[in-house]
Amino acid sequence: MSAAGRRSELVRILRSRKRDTASNLAREFGVHEHTIRRDVLTLTVDEGYLIDTIRGNGGGIVFHGHVNPYKGSFSQEQIRVLTEFKNNADSYQIEVLNGILETFG
Repeated sequence: MSAAGRRSELVRILRSRKRDTASNLAREFGVHEHTIRRDVLTLTVDEGYLIDTIRGNGGGIVFHGHVNPYKGSFSQEQIRVLTEFKNNADSYQIEVLNGILETFG
C-alpha cells in the first residue's frame, strides 16, 4: 500500500473509531509505529486534519475532524461523475479519485 493509500485508510479508521493507539494501528498496517506517527503528522500539518496524540496510559491518537476550506466545493453532479469514473479505473486511478473526492467532495 502506498503512503497516500495508508493515510487515507488511517483517516477512515480514525474517523470511525475516534481513538486508537499507534502500536495497534502499526500492527494493522504492518508498519512501524514511527510510520504511523509520521502519517499523523502529515495528516495534521499538510492536510488539515484535527488529530491529537496523547502520551501515557490512556493516551493514543484521537481524531477530531477535518478543517478543509475546499470541502464541499464540488456539486452533487460532479461527485456523481467522479464516482462513476471509479468503475472503469485501475487501482492507482481509484486512489487518486478517492483523494480528490475526499478533498473537494
